[in-house]
Amino acid sequence: MIRDRLKRWAHEALAAIQEEQDSSQVRVYTAPWVIAGGTPPIRDGAVVFDVSGRVLACGPRDTVLDEFGWAQRADMGGVLLPGLVDAHAQLELGGFHGEQLPGGIGLTRFIHKLREVRRETEDLDPESREARIREGVRRSVGAGTAAVGDVSNTLRAVPAMSREGLYGIVFHEITGFSPRRAAKTLAAAAVAKAGIVPWPEGIRYRLAPHSLYSTSSGTVRDLCRRAIEKGAVTTIRLAEAEEEWDLLDSGVGAARSLVETMEAWWDEFRPPGTDPVSYMDDLGALNEGVMLVHMTTATREMAQKVSRAGAPLVLCPRADQQVAGKLPPLVSFLEEGCRVALGTATATTSPDQSVLREAAELHASFPEVPPLVLVHAATEGGADALGLHMVGALEPGRSPGLLHAIPEGPTPDDPSAWLLREGWHDVSWLERSAPPSFLHSA
Repeated sequence: MIRDRLKRWAHEALAAIQEEQDSSQVRVYTAPWVIAGGTPPIRDGAVVFDVSGRVLACGPRDTVLDEFGWAQRADMGGVLLPGLVDAHAQLELGGFHGEQLPGGIGLTRFIHKLREVRRETEDLDPESREARIREGVRRSVGAGTAAVGDVSNTLRAVPAMSREGLYGIVFHEITGFSPRRAAKTLAAAAVAKAGIVPWPEGIRYRLAPHSLYSTSSGTVRDLCRRAIEKGAVTTIRLAEAEEEWDLLDSGVGAARSLVETMEAWWDEFRPPGTDPVSYMDDLGALNEGVMLVHMTTATREMAQKVSRAGAPLVLCPRADQQVAGKLPPLVSFLEEGCRVALGTATATTSPDQSVLREAAELHASFPEVPPLVLVHAATEGGADALGLHMVGALEPGRSPGLLHAIPEGPTPDDPSAWLLREGWHDVSWLERSAPPSFLHSA
């Protein structure tokens, strides 16, 4: 339905623009390669934007210029692609890198280190803290991020996101392993949300359970079902490490230590004796509107269940390497037809906050996966997971922004592979994604 509305808008806008032929209202960019979205890259391609930042056309250069030869034109070298979508970021920690940790440190130790970083943020005066957060938001934008799924405990990154034009969804994470503690967190979240007046346009607000090891099962169920009933999106960290499996299986040893790292143990907890995905399914929380983040320890059977449910996966490979010492089973996910997006997680694991760098990490470890599949996960895959249909692809009617990457040597034969090998660290903006009123108008 949304795509139909975008196509209708593009058709109507195109008719009006062609009639006026006002070159000040239209910009054409050409390049040896254009990566538009899920389709194969276009050799000698072109993309057309109107003055509001919406795509009017995208295709072979000669075809586009036959129709828009009268418009302003910029002939670029290298590769053009849509702005990136970071489906799982923690922008309130973006300016706080902390100590670089070795790989495979385990979830409990990682959470301890993350808490040290959070304490560092609390020790700063408000002005210095805001400056550090804004630095992180700017770094994300500078890395080519057009839209984001920001997971937050404090909502402190929201003003900086608004000022820097980084749109998307803020997921206010709810913790509390016991129902009583979860209720307190929900009440505190309501107070924090009410403190941001007016709430910025172009940034949606959603409540989200943090994880099965930190949020009561009833709260996980209620928050996910609430999103499902509204046709909205929420998110949860799932199958992040072996400790989570132990918690659901026995609730003793390292699993209990994991919960106690987050907060006090709840004596009434009874391990369900099942895997994380099956437990989500039992709670009625496995759905296309619930993003499953990490999934590092997932099995083939879990991938099959996720695919049947249509739930999107958000992989954060650098964070996964640091916590679990391994990558999620990407090939199994793709073979089972899962929807895949990418996220940067925290600046502790991804200091450059580059979604393309996350794709590059997967490309290096899974060379059998076509590079275009990973570029798609970093763009349209994230937009699809977040339900942000105005970004992610150079498709008429969308407002995805436009990135440019240029090789030092000759034009690459495979632009997607080149981006993941070399080009990820040097992208620049030609068009920023559209203003908030356009981003959510569809």
